[in-house]
Amino acid sequence: MMAGRIIASLAAAGAAALCGTSALAAGSATATGVASATLVSPLRVIALSPMEFGEITHADGSSGTVTVSPGAAGAQFAGGASAACTGSACADAHAARFSVSGEPQRNYTIELPAAIVATGTTQSGAGVPALTVTGLTVRSASSATAPRLDAAGTDRFEVGGTITLPADLPPARYRASFTVIVSYV
Repeated sequence: MMAGRIIASLAAAGAAALCGTSALAAGSATATGVASATLVSPLRVIALSPMEFGEITHADGSSGTVTVSPGAAGAQFAGGASAACTGSACADAHAARFSVSGEPQRNYTIELPAAIVATGTTQSGAGVPALTVTGLTVRSASSATAPRLDAAGTDRFEVGGTITLPADLPPARYRASFTVIVSYV
């Protein structure tokens, strides 16, 4: 702000030297600035379905992992982990699903946590060791690398990850919540 005033004063002094002493007497100059703003529709994100690893079992004394991937049905098992059952008797494993809406034809980013900690309880209500979901990945319906809202201002995305099961984990039901942040680019 001060640099602009100094330059304006120097310009006025230079003009006064060329035009005579009457310009020096004025001692000030004015300019008109411009302020602008663009209002866009706010981004909204809605959780449609949870990240579901399904019903899992693992071999005694053995640890394992279960992975659900965006854009893929079912889960991948490693180590001593495996599906407890097959078909409609078990909940199908899948990535978490979200819808997003906002300003049509705008790109946006999706921010995920580094990890999710799931806490559990046994049928009797006893606590069990927490489990961690890591390796979170995201895939939007519009683009694998640059999510974009369509002409109607909507898109969908999925979030997957890998849950690690330590050896000798007792049967329990686990839950966790996690936050996704969507922002315009």
